[in-house]
Amino acid sequence: MKKVFLALAVVATVAMFSSCNKTCTCKTYTLGEVTATTEDVELGDYDKCSDMTVIVGEGDLKTGVECE
Repeated sequence: MKKVFLALAVVATVAMFSSCNKTCTCKTYTLGEVTATTEDVELGDYDKCSDMTVIVGEGDLKTGVECE
């Protein structure tokens, strides 16, 4: 009986993760200010949203794209 519950739990977990939304929200920064926000960016070949992040500079002067 325990094996049946375990099997059902595994199936439910796989179904839950396969139905997840695989899109990200990305912000474009220019000299530290958000110049654009794009929602529903598809992951494509990336595993995580943060893999699409490309930032140059640090602190208040960052420039590039940051995805979550």
